Amino acid sequence: MVLILESLLQNVNLATKIFLLEPITENIVKKITLRFFRHHYKYRLRTEDQPVVAKYDLEAAGGIIADGYYSFKKTDGRKFIATFEATGKDSKDEVIYRPQKKILLWDGLAVSSIFTFFVFALNYSYHFHTLDERTILSRIGLVVLSMLVASCLFYVVARQFRRYRYIYAIEQFKKYHAAEQWIALAYDVFEDPNDKYFQELKNQCVYNGFGLLVVDRNLDPKILITPARQDIFVEKRASVEFEDKPSLPQPATGRGFAPWWKHLGLHLPKAFKKDASLLRYRRRFYHQMAITGMCAILLGIVFWKEMHSVAFQRVDKSEYRNNLAKSQSNNVMEQEDYLGDSASTPIRKNANENYWLMEKDNSPGPLQMQPVDMPCEVLVSRENEKTLHYPCERFLNFDGKKFVVQEGHYPGKPEAEAALLRLQAKGLEATAIPLSLFTNATGYIVYTGLICNSRSEAKQYLDQLTLDEKWKNTSWTIRELSLAQN
Repeated sequence: MVLILESLLQNVNLATKIFLLEPITENIVKKITLRFFRHHYKYRLRTEDQPVVAKYDLEAAGGIIADGYYSFKKTDGRKFIATFEATGKDSKDEVIYRPQKKILLWDGLAVSSIFTFFVFALNYSYHFHTLDERTILSRIGLVVLSMLVASCLFYVVARQFRRYRYIYAIEQFKKYHAAEQWIALAYDVFEDPNDKYFQELKNQCVYNGFGLLVVDRNLDPKILITPARQDIFVEKRASVEFEDKPSLPQPATGRGFAPWWKHLGLHLPKAFKKDASLLRYRRRFYHQMAITGMCAILLGIVFWKEMHSVAFQRVDKSEYRNNLAKSQSNNVMEQEDYLGDSASTPIRKNANENYWLMEKDNSPGPLQMQPVDMPCEVLVSRENEKTLHYPCERFLNFDGKKFVVQEGHYPGKPEAEAALLRLQAKGLEATAIPLSLFTNATGYIVYTGLICNSRSEAKQYLDQLTLDEKWKNTSWTIRELSLAQN
């Protein structure tokens, strides 16, 4: 009885000393949290024939560490495991987030590379900016500007994402599966409840389904966040076996037991050494590097295709002359004369033969069109301008039936020109054309608008014209012009 009282007194004295003089260390947090686990899980259903396992400081393969471990076998035969990460003021770096600037940079480069590729692929389709020898520098500037703008926008939007706020305790929990995982803090790790690091820790605990408790000044655990009862990761995490740290294989340190490569004065590269730092669970950015490189290759392919499809290429003058001198086309005599469109058009048999005649001279070659007389003129009135006169041979290129909206038929050129001036004074442009161009009929017809290919098209224009009140009383007709060559 005396021994029991002395033991209780020693524990009280120890607690009083801790409360009054010393901060709460990580080891004290471990003991209090494991005692909390015994009380918190004692009413969970379990098989009575299997013991409860409660331990400190366990380690699993891959350097995963559990400051506390509590497990038992449930009635359905499955194993329940709860672990915790204990943190005191001396080890607060385990729960303070660190900005991940490298992964943010590479994410930004990957996103801006994808954006830039799609922008210039769209430009390749619609030719907003043409790439040739003169615009290479401007195109490089546009690529750099696009990458810079997209990266800056991504940085402004994404820098607050939890993806770029690394917390060691959170990331370690993601490496293995346990039914419930807790982070246990001493009260003085975050003295200000509004501390941004504390707020981020709570947000990530809620998002990932981890529990959070705080050991106060009186060494009492206070639950802030309870773990999620359902597995948020949906069995994406691997199950690991924890063992006591001393039982795990340790590297030999004595002389004669060192690895063979050390006897040769060699050292393993840093990449092959076991990483025990708090940043060992940081995200890698190999995928982002691959995406950036792939987009750069695709951009190069797009630019190569653009360079080979430009409208022209600049060639050195001396190189052009040398290529021209070597060309086989220099042995071909240049054609002495060229036939124009109108001259190559045969005369219509039903047209007035006073205007055009077919003549055959003694020289070899096809029949040549020779103008014998040129009385044929087309008159066109323009707003606020003099009447335009021009030859009518261009109409010889027309084929088939055409239709015009005719204002009148006049016996001669002066009457037709007067009609044009009358219509011009009322604000309507018109054209006078001689009927002898198409048939043996004489006189001029005056029409407005264009020459139409169908009667319905001419009718549509006439209906639109007569919507104006001043043209309703004019005797407009639709006239057919037969332009078939015989």
